[in-house]
Amino acid sequence: METMGIYIIVAVLILGDILLLKIGLAITKAQERKNMKWVAGSFGIQFGIIFFISSPLILYGMIGRFEGNPGVIAPVILFSVFIDFNVINIIHKIGLKRSFAVALIILGPIIGAMVIISNTIGGTV
Repeated sequence: METMGIYIIVAVLILGDILLLKIGLAITKAQERKNMKWVAGSFGIQFGIIFFISSPLILYGMIGRFEGNPGVIAPVILFSVFIDFNVINIIHKIGLKRSFAVALIILGPIIGAMVIISNTIGGTV
């Protein structure tokens, strides 16, 4: 796939994920910081934290040492989910149960964008 197409796909995933976060906050009846400025900022913080947590895996992929071991990927994803729903709870103050539901809604596109970005950086696409 050509590079511009990859960037377009990642941008669509990120914009769609921001809308999913907004919808998830509306469904769970968030009380605070639910306007689009805060939702986009919250998503940026979440994406940055997940990128930071998974950066060792991306670096291993860049040097060709990472084989996609599920024993390594699963704890990273679980730690990312834990941090993500706590960030949602802190920023939007909706409670842990409802923030976990919102995190499950938005993690699919975030993981998809991270996989595409890491494959592009690693040169495997």
